[in-house]
Amino acid sequence: MHLFECEATFEADPDAVWKAWTDVARWPEWDVSKEIARLDGPFEPGVSGWAKQRGNLGGTFTITVVEAGRRWVSECPVPLGKVVFDHVIEPVATGGVRVVKRVEAEGGIAPLVRLFAPKMRRDIAESLAALGLVAAAAPPGLQAANERAAACLNRPSGDRGAVARYVRKNR
Repeated sequence: MHLFECEATFEADPDAVWKAWTDVARWPEWDVSKEIARLDGPFEPGVSGWAKQRGNLGGTFTITVVEAGRRWVSECPVPLGKVVFDHVIEPVATGGVRVVKRVEAEGGIAPLVRLFAPKMRRDIAESLAALGLVAAAAPPGLQAANERAAACLNRPSGDRGAVARYVRKNR
């Protein structure tokens, strides 16, 4: 069952975005939901990892698809099913990059996961904006990341959310 997707477009080199997005140990530096993360091997299909979300228990995930520089998919087993996260990087004509994170829940757990979808959507939108800052070569990426994150959050583009917190923390 497809739950939702969030996207962000910002000025950054696609390779820099790929490196930041696939550096699992560094997710907690920019992903607002992650407290700890690790991957138990190289970033390739079949390799498992573990991540702890802030305020929640940790859990395992497995990388199931890797299209280097373009897309990767991870699956998180949960009771009665799994949650699938599909991550896509697309270069855009203006020289920037568009990132998309799609979330699906499969199995009997899907209706329960749907209850958490609004918070997940907010966290993902804020994290994609922060990813844009980490990967951006220059400050202009900030405004584009804010606008796309705000659109996903259904907030005015002036709302800097996690982007502002990230900037304040990393001055």
